[in-house]
Amino acid sequence: MEQAEKKKQQTYQRDRFSDDSHLWSVMNTVLDGLIIIDNRGTIQAYNPAAEQIFGFSPEEVIGQNVKMLMPDPYSVEHDGYLTNYLETKTAKVIGLGREVSGKRKDGRTFPMELGVNEMWLGDQLMFVGTVRDISERKNAQEAMEAYIQALKRSNQELDDFAYIASHDLKEPLRGLSNNAIFLREDHVGQLNESGIKRIERMVYLCEKMEQLINELLYFSRIGKQELAVRSVDLNEIVTEIVDITHTAHEGRNIKFLIPEALPHVICDAIRIKEAFRNLVTNAIKYNDKEEKVIEIGVKKVENDKKSEKEIKQEKKVFYVKDNGIGIESRSHDEVFRIFKRLNDEDDSVKGTGVGLTFVKKIIERHGGRIWLESEVGKGTTFFFTIGRGIGV
Repeated sequence: MEQAEKKKQQTYQRDRFSDDSHLWSVMNTVLDGLIIIDNRGTIQAYNPAAEQIFGFSPEEVIGQNVKMLMPDPYSVEHDGYLTNYLETKTAKVIGLGREVSGKRKDGRTFPMELGVNEMWLGDQLMFVGTVRDISERKNAQEAMEAYIQALKRSNQELDDFAYIASHDLKEPLRGLSNNAIFLREDHVGQLNESGIKRIERMVYLCEKMEQLINELLYFSRIGKQELAVRSVDLNEIVTEIVDITHTAHEGRNIKFLIPEALPHVICDAIRIKEAFRNLVTNAIKYNDKEEKVIEIGVKKVENDKKSEKEIKQEKKVFYVKDNGIGIESRSHDEVFRIFKRLNDEDDSVKGTGVGLTFVKKIIERHGGRIWLESEVGKGTTFFFTIGRGIGV
């Protein structure tokens, strides 16, 4: 008898909402789950999207208390929330929305967004609950959080490695180098030319290994330290680099060309100076010409903007151009890889292969990018932008 009465009530409620064709049409087509309850918490209507979310059919829920769709503690507290709202109009969910947990037919709980609003149907107060299953979003957030935590662990491990490299690895290298030097000094006259060369090679390799460790440490710190950005006059930076270069390579035929004054930029002066210095060093190192020509300049990206404000904000492309040996097109991406030297077999070219890696890291930290154009035998031009913006 009780089941027959409940079936009769469900049929009445379904037919009641079916009479309002517009409301029923909206409920059946909306993508979010919609559940309508009365002021006692009894489910009056339940759309297909809600059926998809919870797994219950309309016949299983209409006429039941909405608590059946909630896990504890929400199900235990729901009637109290509803009664308190009807008596005091103090809302905890109604008109506000919140993230809660729902319970599917199979008993599994899931995260969902719930929004509840009042609705009058004739002279009867109803509440419309809008439900959205956010399981996928939560899973994505948890995956992202796991990734962030893994990245933090990785950074910590890198810090630990930096400590080990700066202390524990350098010490035996210095010991090995010193012992090789002592061996050479203590056995003067006993070693032949071949033996002396081998010892000198040992010392050189120890020094190179220590240099590699230092540069690896520096590379690890570039991406972690905050940039000290300010308005910087690039002319001052380039002038200083030109002076230092001429002093360091006194007697060599090195010619600098700067076609026009460089702008002020918003950047970290020390880092950008390091970028320019490495590009200039690279231009000299990989240059077989009697007169080594290095051009440093800037060019605007052409556009149709006319206003003074827009003109000041136009992106500028900086470049360092040389007349060196050039780089084959297949190797353009490889030059930015750490410790990658395109002519490892040539001992006459000193270096560890990290300079361009440093430059790329510095430019990317400034929100810019770097690329190159090159012709073998004629030279290379490195272009880069500084994304933090043009100053005055």
